[in-house]
Amino acid sequence: MNASASNEKRGTMAVLALTFGIAGILIVWMPYVNSLSFLLAIVAMVLGAIELKRIDKGNSPSMGRGFTRTGIILGILTILLGIVLSFVLRLFVEGLQGYFDLRIF
Repeated sequence: MNASASNEKRGTMAVLALTFGIAGILIVWMPYVNSLSFLLAIVAMVLGAIELKRIDKGNSPSMGRGFTRTGIILGILTILLGIVLSFVLRLFVEGLQGYFDLRIF
């Protein structure tokens, strides 16, 4: 590693993409607020895509590429996991309604 590479910093959008991706994957597990995770996932993927284009053009430090890719992957996982968990929660609530004859929804 040369001296210029060690002084290179990650781009702000790369760090934000990773941060929003982590926040999304953590919030997706929480019932009734997991819809917020979809918004965080979309923001992570958009910021990650913008930052990857900036890195490829040379306008942003290449050191942030790993953060950017991880943010995009976490965004995708958050959306997929959110869809699955929404269906599971719905089936669980419908099962409770049938068992206890509750009228929740």
